[in-house]
Amino acid sequence: MTMTWPSVAGRYYTGKNDSPVAVCTLASIDLLEKFKDSEHLEKIAIIGKAVTENIGIEKIVQNVVANPNIRFIILCGQESHGHYVGQAINCLIEKGVDEEGKIIGARGPMPTVKNLTKEQIENFKNQIEIVDLIGCEDVDKILEHVNLCHEKKLRKFESEIKTEGMKPIDAYHDEMKDVVLDPKGFFVILLDRENGEIVVEHYTAEWDEEAMKKYSGNWRACMKSQKLNKIIRGKTAAEISHTVVREGLISRLEHAAYLGRELQKAEKALKENLPYEQDS
Repeated sequence: MTMTWPSVAGRYYTGKNDSPVAVCTLASIDLLEKFKDSEHLEKIAIIGKAVTENIGIEKIVQNVVANPNIRFIILCGQESHGHYVGQAINCLIEKGVDEEGKIIGARGPMPTVKNLTKEQIENFKNQIEIVDLIGCEDVDKILEHVNLCHEKKLRKFESEIKTEGMKPIDAYHDEMKDVVLDPKGFFVILLDRENGEIVVEHYTAEWDEEAMKKYSGNWRACMKSQKLNKIIRGKTAAEISHTVVREGLISRLEHAAYLGRELQKAEKALKENLPYEQDS
């Protein structure tokens, strides 16, 4: 299988793979967006944000050690409150990790990088020179340091570690097989546009076992009887879904996933004055 780079998903933009410079804007997403679709990317291999001192750092290391052209990381932008990602990256290079995978000296609450191998960490420490501009959001100053990195003309690092990653599961949905009737009942979703609310009616139901075998995927055809149990009104999908859980009106994960999808559709239709019909 041909490996692509970057091999780990994240919030970043790529420029020239053979550039020696990566840039991390930490929690400053607005700063990251200033580099999107700009000529600035011509001198940068990758620029992204990182807001956590664990998963965020793991993704940075995995992508960097997979590209031996990268020799510098410019840390800029504002630190994520309470996480100190930039400080943790500096500590990772200077001090490494302990036996539990905790970055030695990192200030954040959970600076553990258990998804990194010892080889990845050692390569990162030896491959990368940090340019510490933490707190800086001045694009011109950042680009000045990008140019200074290029001027050093460091050689490509001697090794690379491709990140195979976990094999993803291909998602699919089969309406005929995935619908499992909830013994707690079912929901009817309506819009009260005049009051700007989503109205959810919960019905208890008696299901026809024979019909369930015959009409799998069509829950309406499987009812022998139904009775209105509760009515919930709210303006957002979040309000209603949490209320449904608190009221104990749902018992199956498939049903909860279905209700969440329908409530999001209903909320969007209500806010944007779009037509809404359940299951459509």
